[in-house]
Amino acid sequence: MAIAMALFTTSCHPQIRVNRKVKGLPKLASKHYVSYDSDKFGYRKWVSEDVGANLSPTTVIIGVHGISGYSGDYENLGKHLLKYRPDVALYAPETRGQGMDFNKARIGDIRHAKTWYKDLYTFTRLIRKLHPRSKIVWFGESMGSLIVMHAYSSTPPGERKPDALIISSPIVDVESRLPPWKLLAIRMTEMLLPKLRISLESLADGEHPVVTKDDIHEQQAAKNPWYIKRYTLRLLLKLGDMAAVMEKKAARVRCPVLVIHGGKDIFTREASVERFFQHFPEGVDKTKKFYPGSYHLLMYDHDREKIFREVSKWLGKLK
Repeated sequence: MAIAMALFTTSCHPQIRVNRKVKGLPKLASKHYVSYDSDKFGYRKWVSEDVGANLSPTTVIIGVHGISGYSGDYENLGKHLLKYRPDVALYAPETRGQGMDFNKARIGDIRHAKTWYKDLYTFTRLIRKLHPRSKIVWFGESMGSLIVMHAYSSTPPGERKPDALIISSPIVDVESRLPPWKLLAIRMTEMLLPKLRISLESLADGEHPVVTKDDIHEQQAAKNPWYIKRYTLRLLLKLGDMAAVMEKKAARVRCPVLVIHGGKDIFTREASVERFFQHFPEGVDKTKKFYPGSYHLLMYDHDREKIFREVSKWLGKLK
């Protein structure tokens, strides 16, 4: 109870207004889409001006961003593709419960992880309708890797799986990063107070997570409108549970997959990523790219242009 009360002191936040849902079937507008439950979410896109007129993209990437991120995290990759691979389009939706969710009351929280998967299925279906002849690649970064892998594994009848996967900075080893007593305390508290909010910094005991070589992105994060100060316990525990079974999810993949990881990633050790990678079946076209000097946020880090070139080359080999 003392631990619960200590955590409770971090959970105060002001009253916020809930946006109304949008009536109508799932649909894709110019800057937002309506999901399966009539909730509205924004998205960004990087599509050549020729697409729709003279050129149909050979491939469409759907990018799923990480925790405390937003769709703009794919901007560096999007600009690279526009310049060097105009035949590849990139769409990145905002994630339910993250900082750019139109429903302000839901930011930092999620009731059921399956709603993430259903949003991804819905958005993918809308993109397939827009680009029916294009290959679809799901690109999951950090927390997005959890959503992509679980959505692939849980695809229901009637929904098409993507043609390929890109997994960047996967989260596969959460529990080993926390002392057992702290994990037990969090799980016990979550049973009583699932909506209790804590900061990621409180879990790290004040450790300063370096996420790029110059750390500029992390230093500026708190100033960004999509930054989330505190998350509910149930969201954090869902992520931990999802990470714990990533190897099992990998064993179910049947499409080409590219895994990219930095050697200085503070959240997941190289050995854990290698073990995760080895669980993809032998018959699957699987590729792993390792960048020893790179950190967690690869699309912001100093090796990003090299990474983008190798991603582009890998996309060119898809059949």
